[in-house]
Amino acid sequence: MAKRRRSPVSGGSAPAKPAGRWPPSDIKHTSVYLPEAAYEALRQVAFDERRKIHDLLMEGVELALKKRGYPALADLKAKWQRKER
Repeated sequence: MAKRRRSPVSGGSAPAKPAGRWPPSDIKHTSVYLPEAAYEALRQVAFDERRKIHDLLMEGVELALKKRGYPALADLKAKWQRKER
């Protein structure tokens, strides 16, 4: 079987990143280390409910904060945005 040939690099510059790919400044990145069984369970739930694992994790964050007396995430976000103005 013949090998595919690479297309020539044009201009030598990197391709432009699509607009809107970077998170807004009020979003912070963090990593979560999960046991494999927990990850697989989340993956299955996300698939079954046609949602993203991120959505399930945010649901958990909301519940954890609510348990400790914090307002809903939407309320926290609105308060934070008013504070920054």
